[in-house]
Amino acid sequence: MELKGTVEDIIYQNEANGYTICEMETEEERITAVGYLPFINQGDTLKIVGKFVMHQEYGRQFKIDTFEKLMPETVDALEKYLAGGIIKGIGPALAKRIVKTFGDETMAVFKFESMRLAEVRGISETRALEIAQEFNEKWEMWQIVSFLERFGISSGNAKKVYDALRGKCYTRN
Repeated sequence: MELKGTVEDIIYQNEANGYTICEMETEEERITAVGYLPFINQGDTLKIVGKFVMHQEYGRQFKIDTFEKLMPETVDALEKYLAGGIIKGIGPALAKRIVKTFGDETMAVFKFESMRLAEVRGISETRALEIAQEFNEKWEMWQIVSFLERFGISSGNAKKVYDALRGKCYTRN
């Protein structure tokens, strides 16, 4: 079974192996999802594949076999994603100002016009470049992790490949 939703709350996350218990909001319902989800943050949009299971103590849960991290598809989802701590120094207030300033073009600004981030109150030109660089590095890493996972390479091992080849990987955005 395949579901798509947004990580609303992380209940537990093992930093060593990425095992995560989180609450996700799908179009139909709010679910508890469990599985190996390294590098996931509150506000992330995921496509997850797995099945519902009944845990004796905690009840109905979606056990994840594989997942893909997706970029937010709406302005509200993008604001939540940015506010979730994925980029150092961007909290809820700054995320709101960024999305309010650029609206539907926010992703394009991060990817292609990073200096425009300095138009937002509280972001200098230097910080604009740093923010865009961090955003794009994280996005590139996720493109590679998702690609390698299709070949049975775990997220943890894909991250190791990315770290070893940083700057030498090709991604299609």
